Formats: sequence, C-alpha cells, structure tokens
Amino acid sequence: MMLHITADVIGKFIFNRPLPGTTPIVSQYYMVVAAFLPLAIVERLTGHISVEVLFTAFPRRLRAVLTLCATALGSVVFAAMTWASWNEALKKYAMGSFSYEQGVKILIWPTHFIVPAGTALITLVLLWRLAAFLMRIEDASALAVGQAHPRHEGASID
Repeated sequence: MMLHITADVIGKFIFNRPLPGTTPIVSQYYMVVAAFLPLAIVERLTGHISVEVLFTAFPRRLRAVLTLCATALGSVVFAAMTWASWNEALKKYAMGSFSYEQGVKILIWPTHFIVPAGTALITLVLLWRLAAFLMRIEDASALAVGQAHPRHEGASID
C-alpha cells in the first residue's frame, strides 16, 4: 500500500501522471484487508484493546460469567456480520461491482468477500473460546504470544 501510494504521488507531482485507480484500490482492497483479516489472529492472541477499570475489582466468578457473556455475545455479533456481509458480497458479485477512475475500470466486487472471511474467522475463534470455557478446557494456544493476563485469573477464556 505504501509503495502504491508513493508511486501515485511521485507520478502525480513529478510526471503529472498519477496512477489510475489508486483511490479505489487503496480504499477497497488494501484497507479492507488490513481491517478485517487480522481480526481473528488478534483475538486469538488476546490483543484487542480492553478497558478493565471495574472488571479487575469483581469477584472471580463474576469475571468468569462476564467473560462468558462477552464471548457469547461477540460470537453472535460476528456471526451476524458474517451472514450479512456474505449476502452483500454475493449481490456485489452478481452485479459485477466496479469503480471507475481516470478512465480505468477497477473491479471491486472481490473485496466484498474479504469482510465475511474476516468476520467468519473471528467467529470461529470466539466459538472455540466459548466451547473451551464451557468444557473447562484451558485454551493454551491463546496464551502463547500475548501470555495470560494476571488480571484475568479465574476467567479461563482469557
């Protein structure tokens, strides 16, 4: 993305010929990939931002219940996002969605399948965590890189 934008800027200001299609390619391809595909791996490594001002003060059992509820709710929300974005991607595919810039036609329908792929992957991670929690299995793989957070003692999902 950086090289593409740099080449576009150089082409625009030095040669007075910007690269056609840079805006749709950056916004429809690069940014969508950067935003949605890493969701699952970041969740698996417990790397998402969390604010735990009150959470750490709660009793162990309440923390576990809240973690269970949050994981279940996250699974439902991301599953719904997967379903909705998949249907939208199919519509964009059927109509052959494209962007037209500087006389160049750029197909953008393929990018609409990135969103359901990313949300489906995070749904699977959350469902694994939920199953592991309910079966009282420690999800050791989630602790590998991010390591267990001591503030989550008793909440076996995190």
